[in-house]
Order: sequence, then C-alpha cells, then structure tokens
Amino acid sequence: MARSEFREWRPTRTSLFAGGLILIGFWLTSVSWWFLLLVGLGTFGPGVLREMGWLGDKDEFQRRADHRAGYHAFLTAGFAAFGLVAFFRSGERVVRDSEELATLFLALLWFTWFLSSLLAYWGTEKTVVRILSVFGFAWLGFAILGNVGSEWSGWPALLLHPLLSAPFFVLAWVSKRWPRPAGILLLVAALFFFQFFQMFRRDNLALVTEGVTFILFLGPLLASGIALLASERGFGANPRDA
Repeated sequence: MARSEFREWRPTRTSLFAGGLILIGFWLTSVSWWFLLLVGLGTFGPGVLREMGWLGDKDEFQRRADHRAGYHAFLTAGFAAFGLVAFFRSGERVVRDSEELATLFLALLWFTWFLSSLLAYWGTEKTVVRILSVFGFAWLGFAILGNVGSEWSGWPALLLHPLLSAPFFVLAWVSKRWPRPAGILLLVAALFFFQFFQMFRRDNLALVTEGVTFILFLGPLLASGIALLASERGFGANPRDA
C-alpha cells in the first residue's frame, strides 16, 4: 500500500462537538455519574446518526475505515466476553465492584476501535510510533501525578515509577527505523511486563481490574507489535482496497 493512499486524520465539526460533549460529561461526573451518559452520547451518537442516514459528514473511505474498526472491536470484545462467561461459570465467583466489568469492556472497545481507525488513516509504522509516544506520555504523567502531593511516598518512587514509560519511547524510536525487529521487541516487552506484573493469577474479580491495566499498558505494546509484524506479511490492508 503506497503511503500516499493513507490520509491524515482531521476533526470535523461533528467530531469537535462530540469531543466537547465527552469532556463536559467527564467533568460533570464529579457532580453525578449519570452525566457519564453524555460521554456515551458523544462517543456513539454521531455513529448512530450516520447509520440512520441523518449525518453525512464522512466519505466512503472514512465509512469503510469506521466499519472495519467497529468489526475489530466486535471481535476483541466477543473473545473477552466468552472468556468472562467461562470464568464466571467455571466456579463460585463473587462479583464486587461490578462497574469494573463495564469499564473493562469500554476500555477494550475504545482501544481496539481507536487503534484500527488510526491504522487505516496513517498506516502501520506512523500509527505505531504515535500510539507508543502518546501512551508513553500518558503513563509518564500518571506515574508523576501518582507520586506527588498527597500521594508522595519518597524520591525513590518518584524517580523509579516513571521508568515504566521508558519502553514506550524507546520502542517508538526503534519502530521508526527497524519496523520488523521492533515488532518482535514489542511482543517480548509485552510478555515481560505480563510476567513482571504477575497478571491474571487470581480467581476473583480482581482479574477484571487487571484486564483494564492490561489493555491500557500492555495493549499498546502487544497491538503495535502484532501490527508491525502483520504489516510485514501483507496483512491489515487499507480499507480503500476493499
């Protein structure tokens, strides 16, 4: 796929309005969690209007990219749903903090759709570099904010915890220069952190909480590695070729 056939993503008026609605919804959750419905309206409302034919702000390429991303989100959420059904039915399970279960699926749907959409617009290498950089800065900020103010626990924690963001920046740099080796390194890094954090070794709903961490920390590493290796083998074609 020629690089020129990919597009730069530019927000439309609808996207800007929906984004504002999402931000307002998150801000108002400090008043009541019912305002989270505004976030859902901003996230899914434009898509509903497009499918009903009431909103025509996207061309055929953009619609195909959205449908492809939605199908990818359906596949990943479907696999997760079957896994959770098997988990809950395989023994006596106590469900506490059930909102974590819904958060898991929201994180999974959003991350899958977001990554697939960007792959369609930017191509594999550019998307991987940008995704790793964005999540690297996000985790760097989270690590710093989680160790200052009332959360202060000493200089060692403040200096060491931000190092968890280092693999994102290092592998983003490697991905730009050596995509195939970077894909392998990304999968190795995901496996290392999976073992390091000892994920999914419990038998209660803490697995769900760990699932959210898995998606937002290991997810970018794992998905980027798969995307780079799949691209090298000719998979993941641009939806314009469909």
